[in-house]
Amino acid sequence: MSDDALEWKASLSRPSMTLSRISVLLGMWALTLSVVNLTIGAYSGKKALWSGFLLSGDSNTNSSDLVIDDVLFLIFGLSLCYLGIMGIRKSLGENDGILDSMLTDISSFAGNLFSVDNTLMRLIGSWLIVIGLVFYLLWSIFNETWVDPGVYSVMISLVSFGYGILIFLDSES
Repeated sequence: MSDDALEWKASLSRPSMTLSRISVLLGMWALTLSVVNLTIGAYSGKKALWSGFLLSGDSNTNSSDLVIDDVLFLIFGLSLCYLGIMGIRKSLGENDGILDSMLTDISSFAGNLFSVDNTLMRLIGSWLIVIGLVFYLLWSIFNETWVDPGVYSVMISLVSFGYGILIFLDSES
């Protein structure tokens, strides 16, 4: 095999740290939605039917029974978390602590929110992420609907622009 083919195969078994972090965050979000859906209902006090959202069928129900959608979405969230954690672990190496890495990431992110030592763009990127997450959480709590495409689009725009700014700044340094 050529060196390019070997390098390409090796890159498939070595996911990026960014993709792994995104996978963990999306998995945690899916797990949160699963718990909310099973306890109080994620769709205006009703239970969301995840397959209905994807396949344009019935998107909610008044039934509190456990359906296959709940199980599949829960497995999906757990799988994303697992894959992300394995990717982070592989990027750090087997001996490095994944918990230490995550705590360091969280503390440096929190430091970006109130630091005047960093660039203005790092401050803006961090605050865009926080504003997007707070907007989604407050809207969902006050309006009792956790699955609203309009709210998703606002939140995702803010979070992705903020995260993109931070990634861009990290790539420059």
